[in-house]
Amino acid sequence: MNSPTLHSTTGAQLNLRSQLLFHDNMRDNPNDLVTSLMSWNLVHAHETSHWARFHGSTIGVLLTFLRAARDSLADYSIRNLDGNDRATFETRRNDGIPLFAWNQRASAYSLGSEITDDCLTWLSLHRAYSILLGFEPLNWSKINRETMQDSLTLALHTTWSQWAGRGMLPMGSEDYAHVHSFEPLLGGDEPITTRLLFECAGLLDEGYLFRGPYPKIMDRGLQRMWEINRRGEYGAPYRLAEAMAGRSLSHSEVLTLIDFALNPPLPGLHNGVRTIDWRELYPPYRFLFAAAEMAEGQNYKHSEAVSTRPTIGHVSDFFSTVTRETDVRMGSIDCQLTEDSDLRDIADPKRSLAQRMMGIPLLSADRLHRERHADIRSISHFGSFLIDIDGYRLLDPEAPDYPWWFFPPLKVINDGVYGWPAKHLTLDEATDLFIGCAISSAYDDVVHGVGPLGRDHLPAAPFREPDETAALNDMARYHLGVNIGWT
Repeated sequence: MNSPTLHSTTGAQLNLRSQLLFHDNMRDNPNDLVTSLMSWNLVHAHETSHWARFHGSTIGVLLTFLRAARDSLADYSIRNLDGNDRATFETRRNDGIPLFAWNQRASAYSLGSEITDDCLTWLSLHRAYSILLGFEPLNWSKINRETMQDSLTLALHTTWSQWAGRGMLPMGSEDYAHVHSFEPLLGGDEPITTRLLFECAGLLDEGYLFRGPYPKIMDRGLQRMWEINRRGEYGAPYRLAEAMAGRSLSHSEVLTLIDFALNPPLPGLHNGVRTIDWRELYPPYRFLFAAAEMAEGQNYKHSEAVSTRPTIGHVSDFFSTVTRETDVRMGSIDCQLTEDSDLRDIADPKRSLAQRMMGIPLLSADRLHRERHADIRSISHFGSFLIDIDGYRLLDPEAPDYPWWFFPPLKVINDGVYGWPAKHLTLDEATDLFIGCAISSAYDDVVHGVGPLGRDHLPAAPFREPDETAALNDMARYHLGVNIGWT
């Protein structure tokens, strides 16, 4: 299965399936050291902004829980099969027929009503994730709107039910997460996706480096390439926002719009929210509503020529204006996402591998939403903190108060080598987290795919060693409960 990823303009990527950042270390080119450094800084700004903005938004937290819910359901479904049904599942999978699929040939439909229900729920969780993030297109001419609305409702309610009181808000007997008014806002194809909102924000975070303290030493070729990317796909939300506002917008203004878009009020996360209009839930529609409120003559304007970023009050007032004019609200995280306090807590060997992997994004998200509460701009205008004194604490990983949660802790660098923060994790702890990452990210392949497990979302280096691959396959078969592995 394809892995959902957020890319940078230079090819680095944050893989959302494994939560690993793939990138190269700075090029060591003594003939062009300055350009190498600045190029690396652009990648660093873009990819770290993806981590901070994804996990520092309510839509990112929901997507994390949706993914965890479907992994947990896949694990339960496999373990609940008796010996005969498991043999049937493995045989049919080897013949190219998956366990879970909308196609009625999928194995689940012939293995009893319980696993059929599990199949439909898992597919709804998968579909909700893909549509909300933008990896499954909204083709309105072919969508059965009532069926899709029911599928989205099932996904949100299942997720809240599973994690109520364990990261999400407690669920009362009267609570039922529900999506309504699943209809297109515009005619024809959708112009942007949630993924493009993240990509555009990452690009604009890069742009702050051209306005930083050393713009004269920035290589002009890098800036030209950045401008080309802004005129391409990554700049589509920017152009759309200007069309909706009817005026030119600054980078800062577009970042404010994107932050509003990525933070809907969500059942299970925002107090008092049980039902939600699709137009209030879906980030691209939220973006359009907000952009229309930035038209000429409205109250909100900000230029980087005046100050690096707007004031907290300026941003908050604009969000209030959007809500007053459109009834589209700004969401928040009103629950404690985790009780963990450090990465070492997550690497506890007593935990299941899937729990360990989910713990990393939830711990980061918990800390990032605290940052958002203290200063919303630390997420909405993240790139601006990389160029001035207010972001100094982001620069020294050895400082005792270094906010590591702004950055992806687990990485794949250079030629597929796995990396981790040695200050926070021992070799054994980092290895356990890698195994947890590999196993938990395999469930999609096990139930929804056929053939060997995919590994494009994992570091390549361990799979070059036959002994390491064999050991990983042994662990996969033990934890997944099926005879399947990597090649």
